[in-house]
Amino acid sequence: MTDAGRLRGDQAKRRLVRPIALVVAGVVAVLGVAGAVIPDIVIATGRYLVSPSGLYAAAAFRVGVGLVLILAARASRAPGILRAIGAVVLVGGVANPFFGVEAARARLDWEAAHVALFRVEGAAFVCLGGLIVSALRPDRPITTQR
Repeated sequence: MTDAGRLRGDQAKRRLVRPIALVVAGVVAVLGVAGAVIPDIVIATGRYLVSPSGLYAAAAFRVGVGLVLILAARASRAPGILRAIGAVVLVGGVANPFFGVEAARARLDWEAAHVALFRVEGAAFVCLGGLIVSALRPDRPITTQR
């Protein structure tokens, strides 16, 4: 493959990964808003979804999110931050099935007993989604007004 062909392939990947990363940021922010505003419903839904297959689905989702953030980091305004967030999410996704259903249920029970902290966690996710969107925003040239 020639250098020009490789460059076109890289540009095509960047054009595809950035919108997916923006969707990921939107999902993170929406889940954060739900956790901050209606924590009881989020916890009840989480209890309903905690099962072995649910854990594997959550792990696959987290691994995918981590990979998307790592791939989108190269063309972002803050590549180091996005790579770090992606790495943390990726490691969490890989580790998720090893803890098992009982650990997930125990965490949900703990969060149900500490709703205020769950709301703070939701607000942190809203901020994280905003940070990802801000990092993925295209660069704007700085102009001076005279």
